[in-house]
Amino acid sequence: MRLFLGIDGGGTTTKATVVDDFGNVLGTGSGGPSNIYFTPEDQIISSVRDAIDEALEATPFSGRSDAPLSGRLKLDDIGGACIALAGAGRESDVARASNMLKTVFGSVPFFVVEDSKAALAGAHGGKDGIVVIAGTGSNCIGVRKGIYRRAGGWGSLLGDEGSAYNIARKGLKAALRAYDGRGPETSLTRKFEERLGVRTAEEILPRVHALDRPGIAALSAVVFELSEVDLVARNILMEEAGELSLMVKAVARGLGFWSGKTQVPEKFPVAMVGGCFKERVYREMFESSLASTVPGAVPVSPIHQPSVGAALMARERFG
Repeated sequence: MRLFLGIDGGGTTTKATVVDDFGNVLGTGSGGPSNIYFTPEDQIISSVRDAIDEALEATPFSGRSDAPLSGRLKLDDIGGACIALAGAGRESDVARASNMLKTVFGSVPFFVVEDSKAALAGAHGGKDGIVVIAGTGSNCIGVRKGIYRRAGGWGSLLGDEGSAYNIARKGLKAALRAYDGRGPETSLTRKFEERLGVRTAEEILPRVHALDRPGIAALSAVVFELSEVDLVARNILMEEAGELSLMVKAVARGLGFWSGKTQVPEKFPVAMVGGCFKERVYREMFESSLASTVPGAVPVSPIHQPSVGAALMARERFG
């Protein structure tokens, strides 16, 4: 029985999954960040290796999930791999990532895709639909009759609307505006002070500048925590959820799921992927915005996680 490997690399974590010929998940592992625009090359390689090693260690040597472990599975035992990395959305990015990872895979055949394609493949089991990603960053991609369409995914400088990073950034701005007296009062100011371990808002700036992108994204927890008791925090989440629904709208119209006219459209699934959707309030806000913005869109949970989607893509190409 042949085995296939899928890697899903994002701004915070890297996940690896081993599947067999039938698509059964045999082993999983995780590593650090591997976004090719925000993570140093040596860290990407280390994150991917850590995730692979853990997944191989968890996979029964026989390739059967019900068999006892009789040896250490090696990477050379893998029939092919798909590495889905955040930031690898352009040909030049794919080429750079592929060249970087040659040292990891050696003679094992592999190919690189953007992380959203693996999320899409896993979310709908290879069928038509749309996936919207809201993790450290954000992205939206869909497929219909073999045609792909995407929106968002422009990174933290030019995009990332609806992501944990953007939610944290907006929350911090609101907190400092309130401290200045330029914005409405909000409990975000005090909560960020507590979270960052500072005494006054004056000390927030140096603490935030010392953080990396995932570290800033983690501060979104403050906005989520206060969203049901603080109007400023709640409004931030509503605005960001609305941005995600606009991404879906653009993709749906581009693929012809919905023409934008008043007639009743066909129903199509929109899978929600990423840590932000684990927050109940945010997920409900997005679903409400989606219902009013994109007729026919049906929010669903993903069938498989993105790393499984990547493994299934590897099976499709090399199986």
